[in-house]
Amino acid sequence: MDAHTYIIRAGADPAAAGDLDTIGGSPVLDAGQPWPVCPCGARMALYFQLRVPADVTHFAGDQLLVFQCPVESDACFQASGQLPPEFWDHPPANDHAHWRILVQRNATEITGPDPYLRPHRLTLERAVDIDDHPGYEGPLQNFKVGGAPHWFQGAEHLRCPCGTDLVFLCQVAENYDFGEFRHDTPQADAAIAFDDGFLLGNMVYLLACPAHCHPAAVYPVCQN
Repeated sequence: MDAHTYIIRAGADPAAAGDLDTIGGSPVLDAGQPWPVCPCGARMALYFQLRVPADVTHFAGDQLLVFQCPVESDACFQASGQLPPEFWDHPPANDHAHWRILVQRNATEITGPDPYLRPHRLTLERAVDIDDHPGYEGPLQNFKVGGAPHWFQGAEHLRCPCGTDLVFLCQVAENYDFGEFRHDTPQADAAIAFDDGFLLGNMVYLLACPAHCHPAAVYPVCQN
């Protein structure tokens, strides 16, 4: 658990190339890191990216990027214990990974814009990670980075193939609305998965390897 928590909020301002905290927009990647492609052949859509604040343990200053196929949608199914080698390509319960989540340590390469989602800037707002409303007691249920997960169905603990326990990095709120399609690209016309939400609109908990053994060593735990 990390005591430093930031609520992630989407604003009305359009994102520009070089912005680090965005829905859609231009991914900022490590040199040599390609834009993720789904096994179905479709280039994945950038749902969001953010620069992890400097006081978030294990991942300070890293660039978190979350992609999903624009034409395939499903939840990431439940796993347990130690994950298999290269689980980011071969998740233990899904046929394949139609998502790609990256933690980039030296993200400086600005790519071309995402052709699917209308780009918006995100803001990160420091918060106390406590919800004291009756029936909701516990960590915040918001879209957030850092802090602790608000588990819907009980805590899950996973171990990376490298032997390191995965730790909580980010939480995507249930049924979070990532905005609108772009209307100026042919790719957006073929995108049919956005209405399903990210990983079917589940509450998604991103558990990442603090040893940074691989940039995609992040498992998206889904609950509802």
